[in-house]
Amino acid sequence: MQFRNPLNSHFFLMLFSGVLLALPWYEGLPSYSIFFAFVPLFVSYYRLVEQKAGFWKIAGYTYLAFFIWNLLATWWIYNATIIGAILAIVLTALLMTAVFSIYHFVHVNTSKTVGAFAFITFWLAWEQFFHNSEITWPWLTLGNSMGNHAMVIQWYEFTGTLGGSLWILVVNFFIISQITAWREKVYGRIAWFFADVLLFFTIPFAISLYIYFNHTEKGEPANVLIVQPNIDPYNEKFRGLTNDQQMDIMLNLAAENIDSTVNYVVCPETAIDDRIWEHQLAENQSIQRLKAFVDQHKHAMWVTGLISLKLYEPGEPVSYTARKLPYDERYYYDRYNTAIQVDSAFTLPIYHKSKLVVGVEMMPYPQYLKFLDKLSIDLGGITGSLGTQPDRGVFRSPDGRFGVGPIICYESVFGEFVAGYVNNGANLLFVITNDGWWGDTPGYRQHLSFSRIRAIEMRRSIARSANTGISAIINQRGDVVDSLGWWKRGVIKGTLYANNQTTYYARHGDYIGNLSAFMALLSLAYALSRYLMRKKKANG
Repeated sequence: MQFRNPLNSHFFLMLFSGVLLALPWYEGLPSYSIFFAFVPLFVSYYRLVEQKAGFWKIAGYTYLAFFIWNLLATWWIYNATIIGAILAIVLTALLMTAVFSIYHFVHVNTSKTVGAFAFITFWLAWEQFFHNSEITWPWLTLGNSMGNHAMVIQWYEFTGTLGGSLWILVVNFFIISQITAWREKVYGRIAWFFADVLLFFTIPFAISLYIYFNHTEKGEPANVLIVQPNIDPYNEKFRGLTNDQQMDIMLNLAAENIDSTVNYVVCPETAIDDRIWEHQLAENQSIQRLKAFVDQHKHAMWVTGLISLKLYEPGEPVSYTARKLPYDERYYYDRYNTAIQVDSAFTLPIYHKSKLVVGVEMMPYPQYLKFLDKLSIDLGGITGSLGTQPDRGVFRSPDGRFGVGPIICYESVFGEFVAGYVNNGANLLFVITNDGWWGDTPGYRQHLSFSRIRAIEMRRSIARSANTGISAIINQRGDVVDSLGWWKRGVIKGTLYANNQTTYYARHGDYIGNLSAFMALLSLAYALSRYLMRKKKANG
């Protein structure tokens, strides 16, 4: 019996590539597999091209690799919504395959070298698109894979995560070039490409280590008390416990642990479940309870999440996300996932979450697809498209020393978006979230790692309050200084540093993605011109 070498199997190679791509999204597994994860995929692809395989066969095998990656890395979404998990996995893999298919067109009409350049630019342009379109799901941005390795990504303060993606893609292609040279028996190029791999891998690594070990925390100290109430989002948060009972948990935890040094008490996303009308904030019972706490501890400010409602007066312009009052259809209102600061000045600044989860908090392009709002998934009563705001609000302390960027949950995935807080004067960042929907899965650990990346990109200390964990204090190097693990009720007390210096990345955003999009268009135009010239020559 003749046994087939699995390395010659397209199915095996694509499957192997998908597994290697997924490994970095598991804490404790070998994240560095990402630097050669595309290699089996491209070995298989080049063989398929040599075999003159058809487009659909190539697309099918490629889809397998991307589907396995998405499935293994983000299966945990099913805990919140099975339909959402299926759509996220299937459609994201499909979009990745579409990017690869465009690359395939360039490759077969130009050369391997031009094709490699095109793939890198197409991929980075796609990641940029997934960060900025209304259909956003940039969870698997390649640069995110290094979130638990803060020591080696310190240069993200200059490039953001797309710089990490570029790094990963370039190293992959130099390894692929080595293998190609070996197959073609061009042995001089093998040594050349091996040197390139070492150069492009070790130089960013060494630069990062230098920055890491020479970094000192900057700014004035601010002491925080982070509350993790650990309220089950499925059985207690929105149906089991009353809002007053939940407030009792948080106020008691804060009262038992506060002292005269604490500047901020930080609570999670939607910690207050009163559905408060914004024109009645000051009179709301929950807000009044926080005011009483702050009046007793005048040195402290309280930052928390809540669900708020804005009422539009008759004739007032309404947003695309506004809906009619069920008991009086003359009036429209918007619902928001909101953060608020309660301090001694009692001005009650609020911020509305503006990067929303597709299918849960929003339907994309509501001006055209508003009729799909009823299909939104109900997580804690937040259904239909929520309202947003155009700018990143900053909560300033009454004495002007501190400016807090209140990042709500999913917003922490977006580097350029978070830069908006910094550019508006935030010298501290608070991430308030409720990751309990996903259960005890890799999801909340992945989400924490993204906050570490934001700390590096912005050089801002971060206080992270998560309803069920992981709450954490993260320093400006991206180190988790202290944390409170999954499904634990308690507090973390520690010090952040209010840095007023702005990083290159915070000032310039995802310039790598913008440049890549331009270069991708040039590559596509060049390939298209070659295709048309070849077609014209064949016909004529």
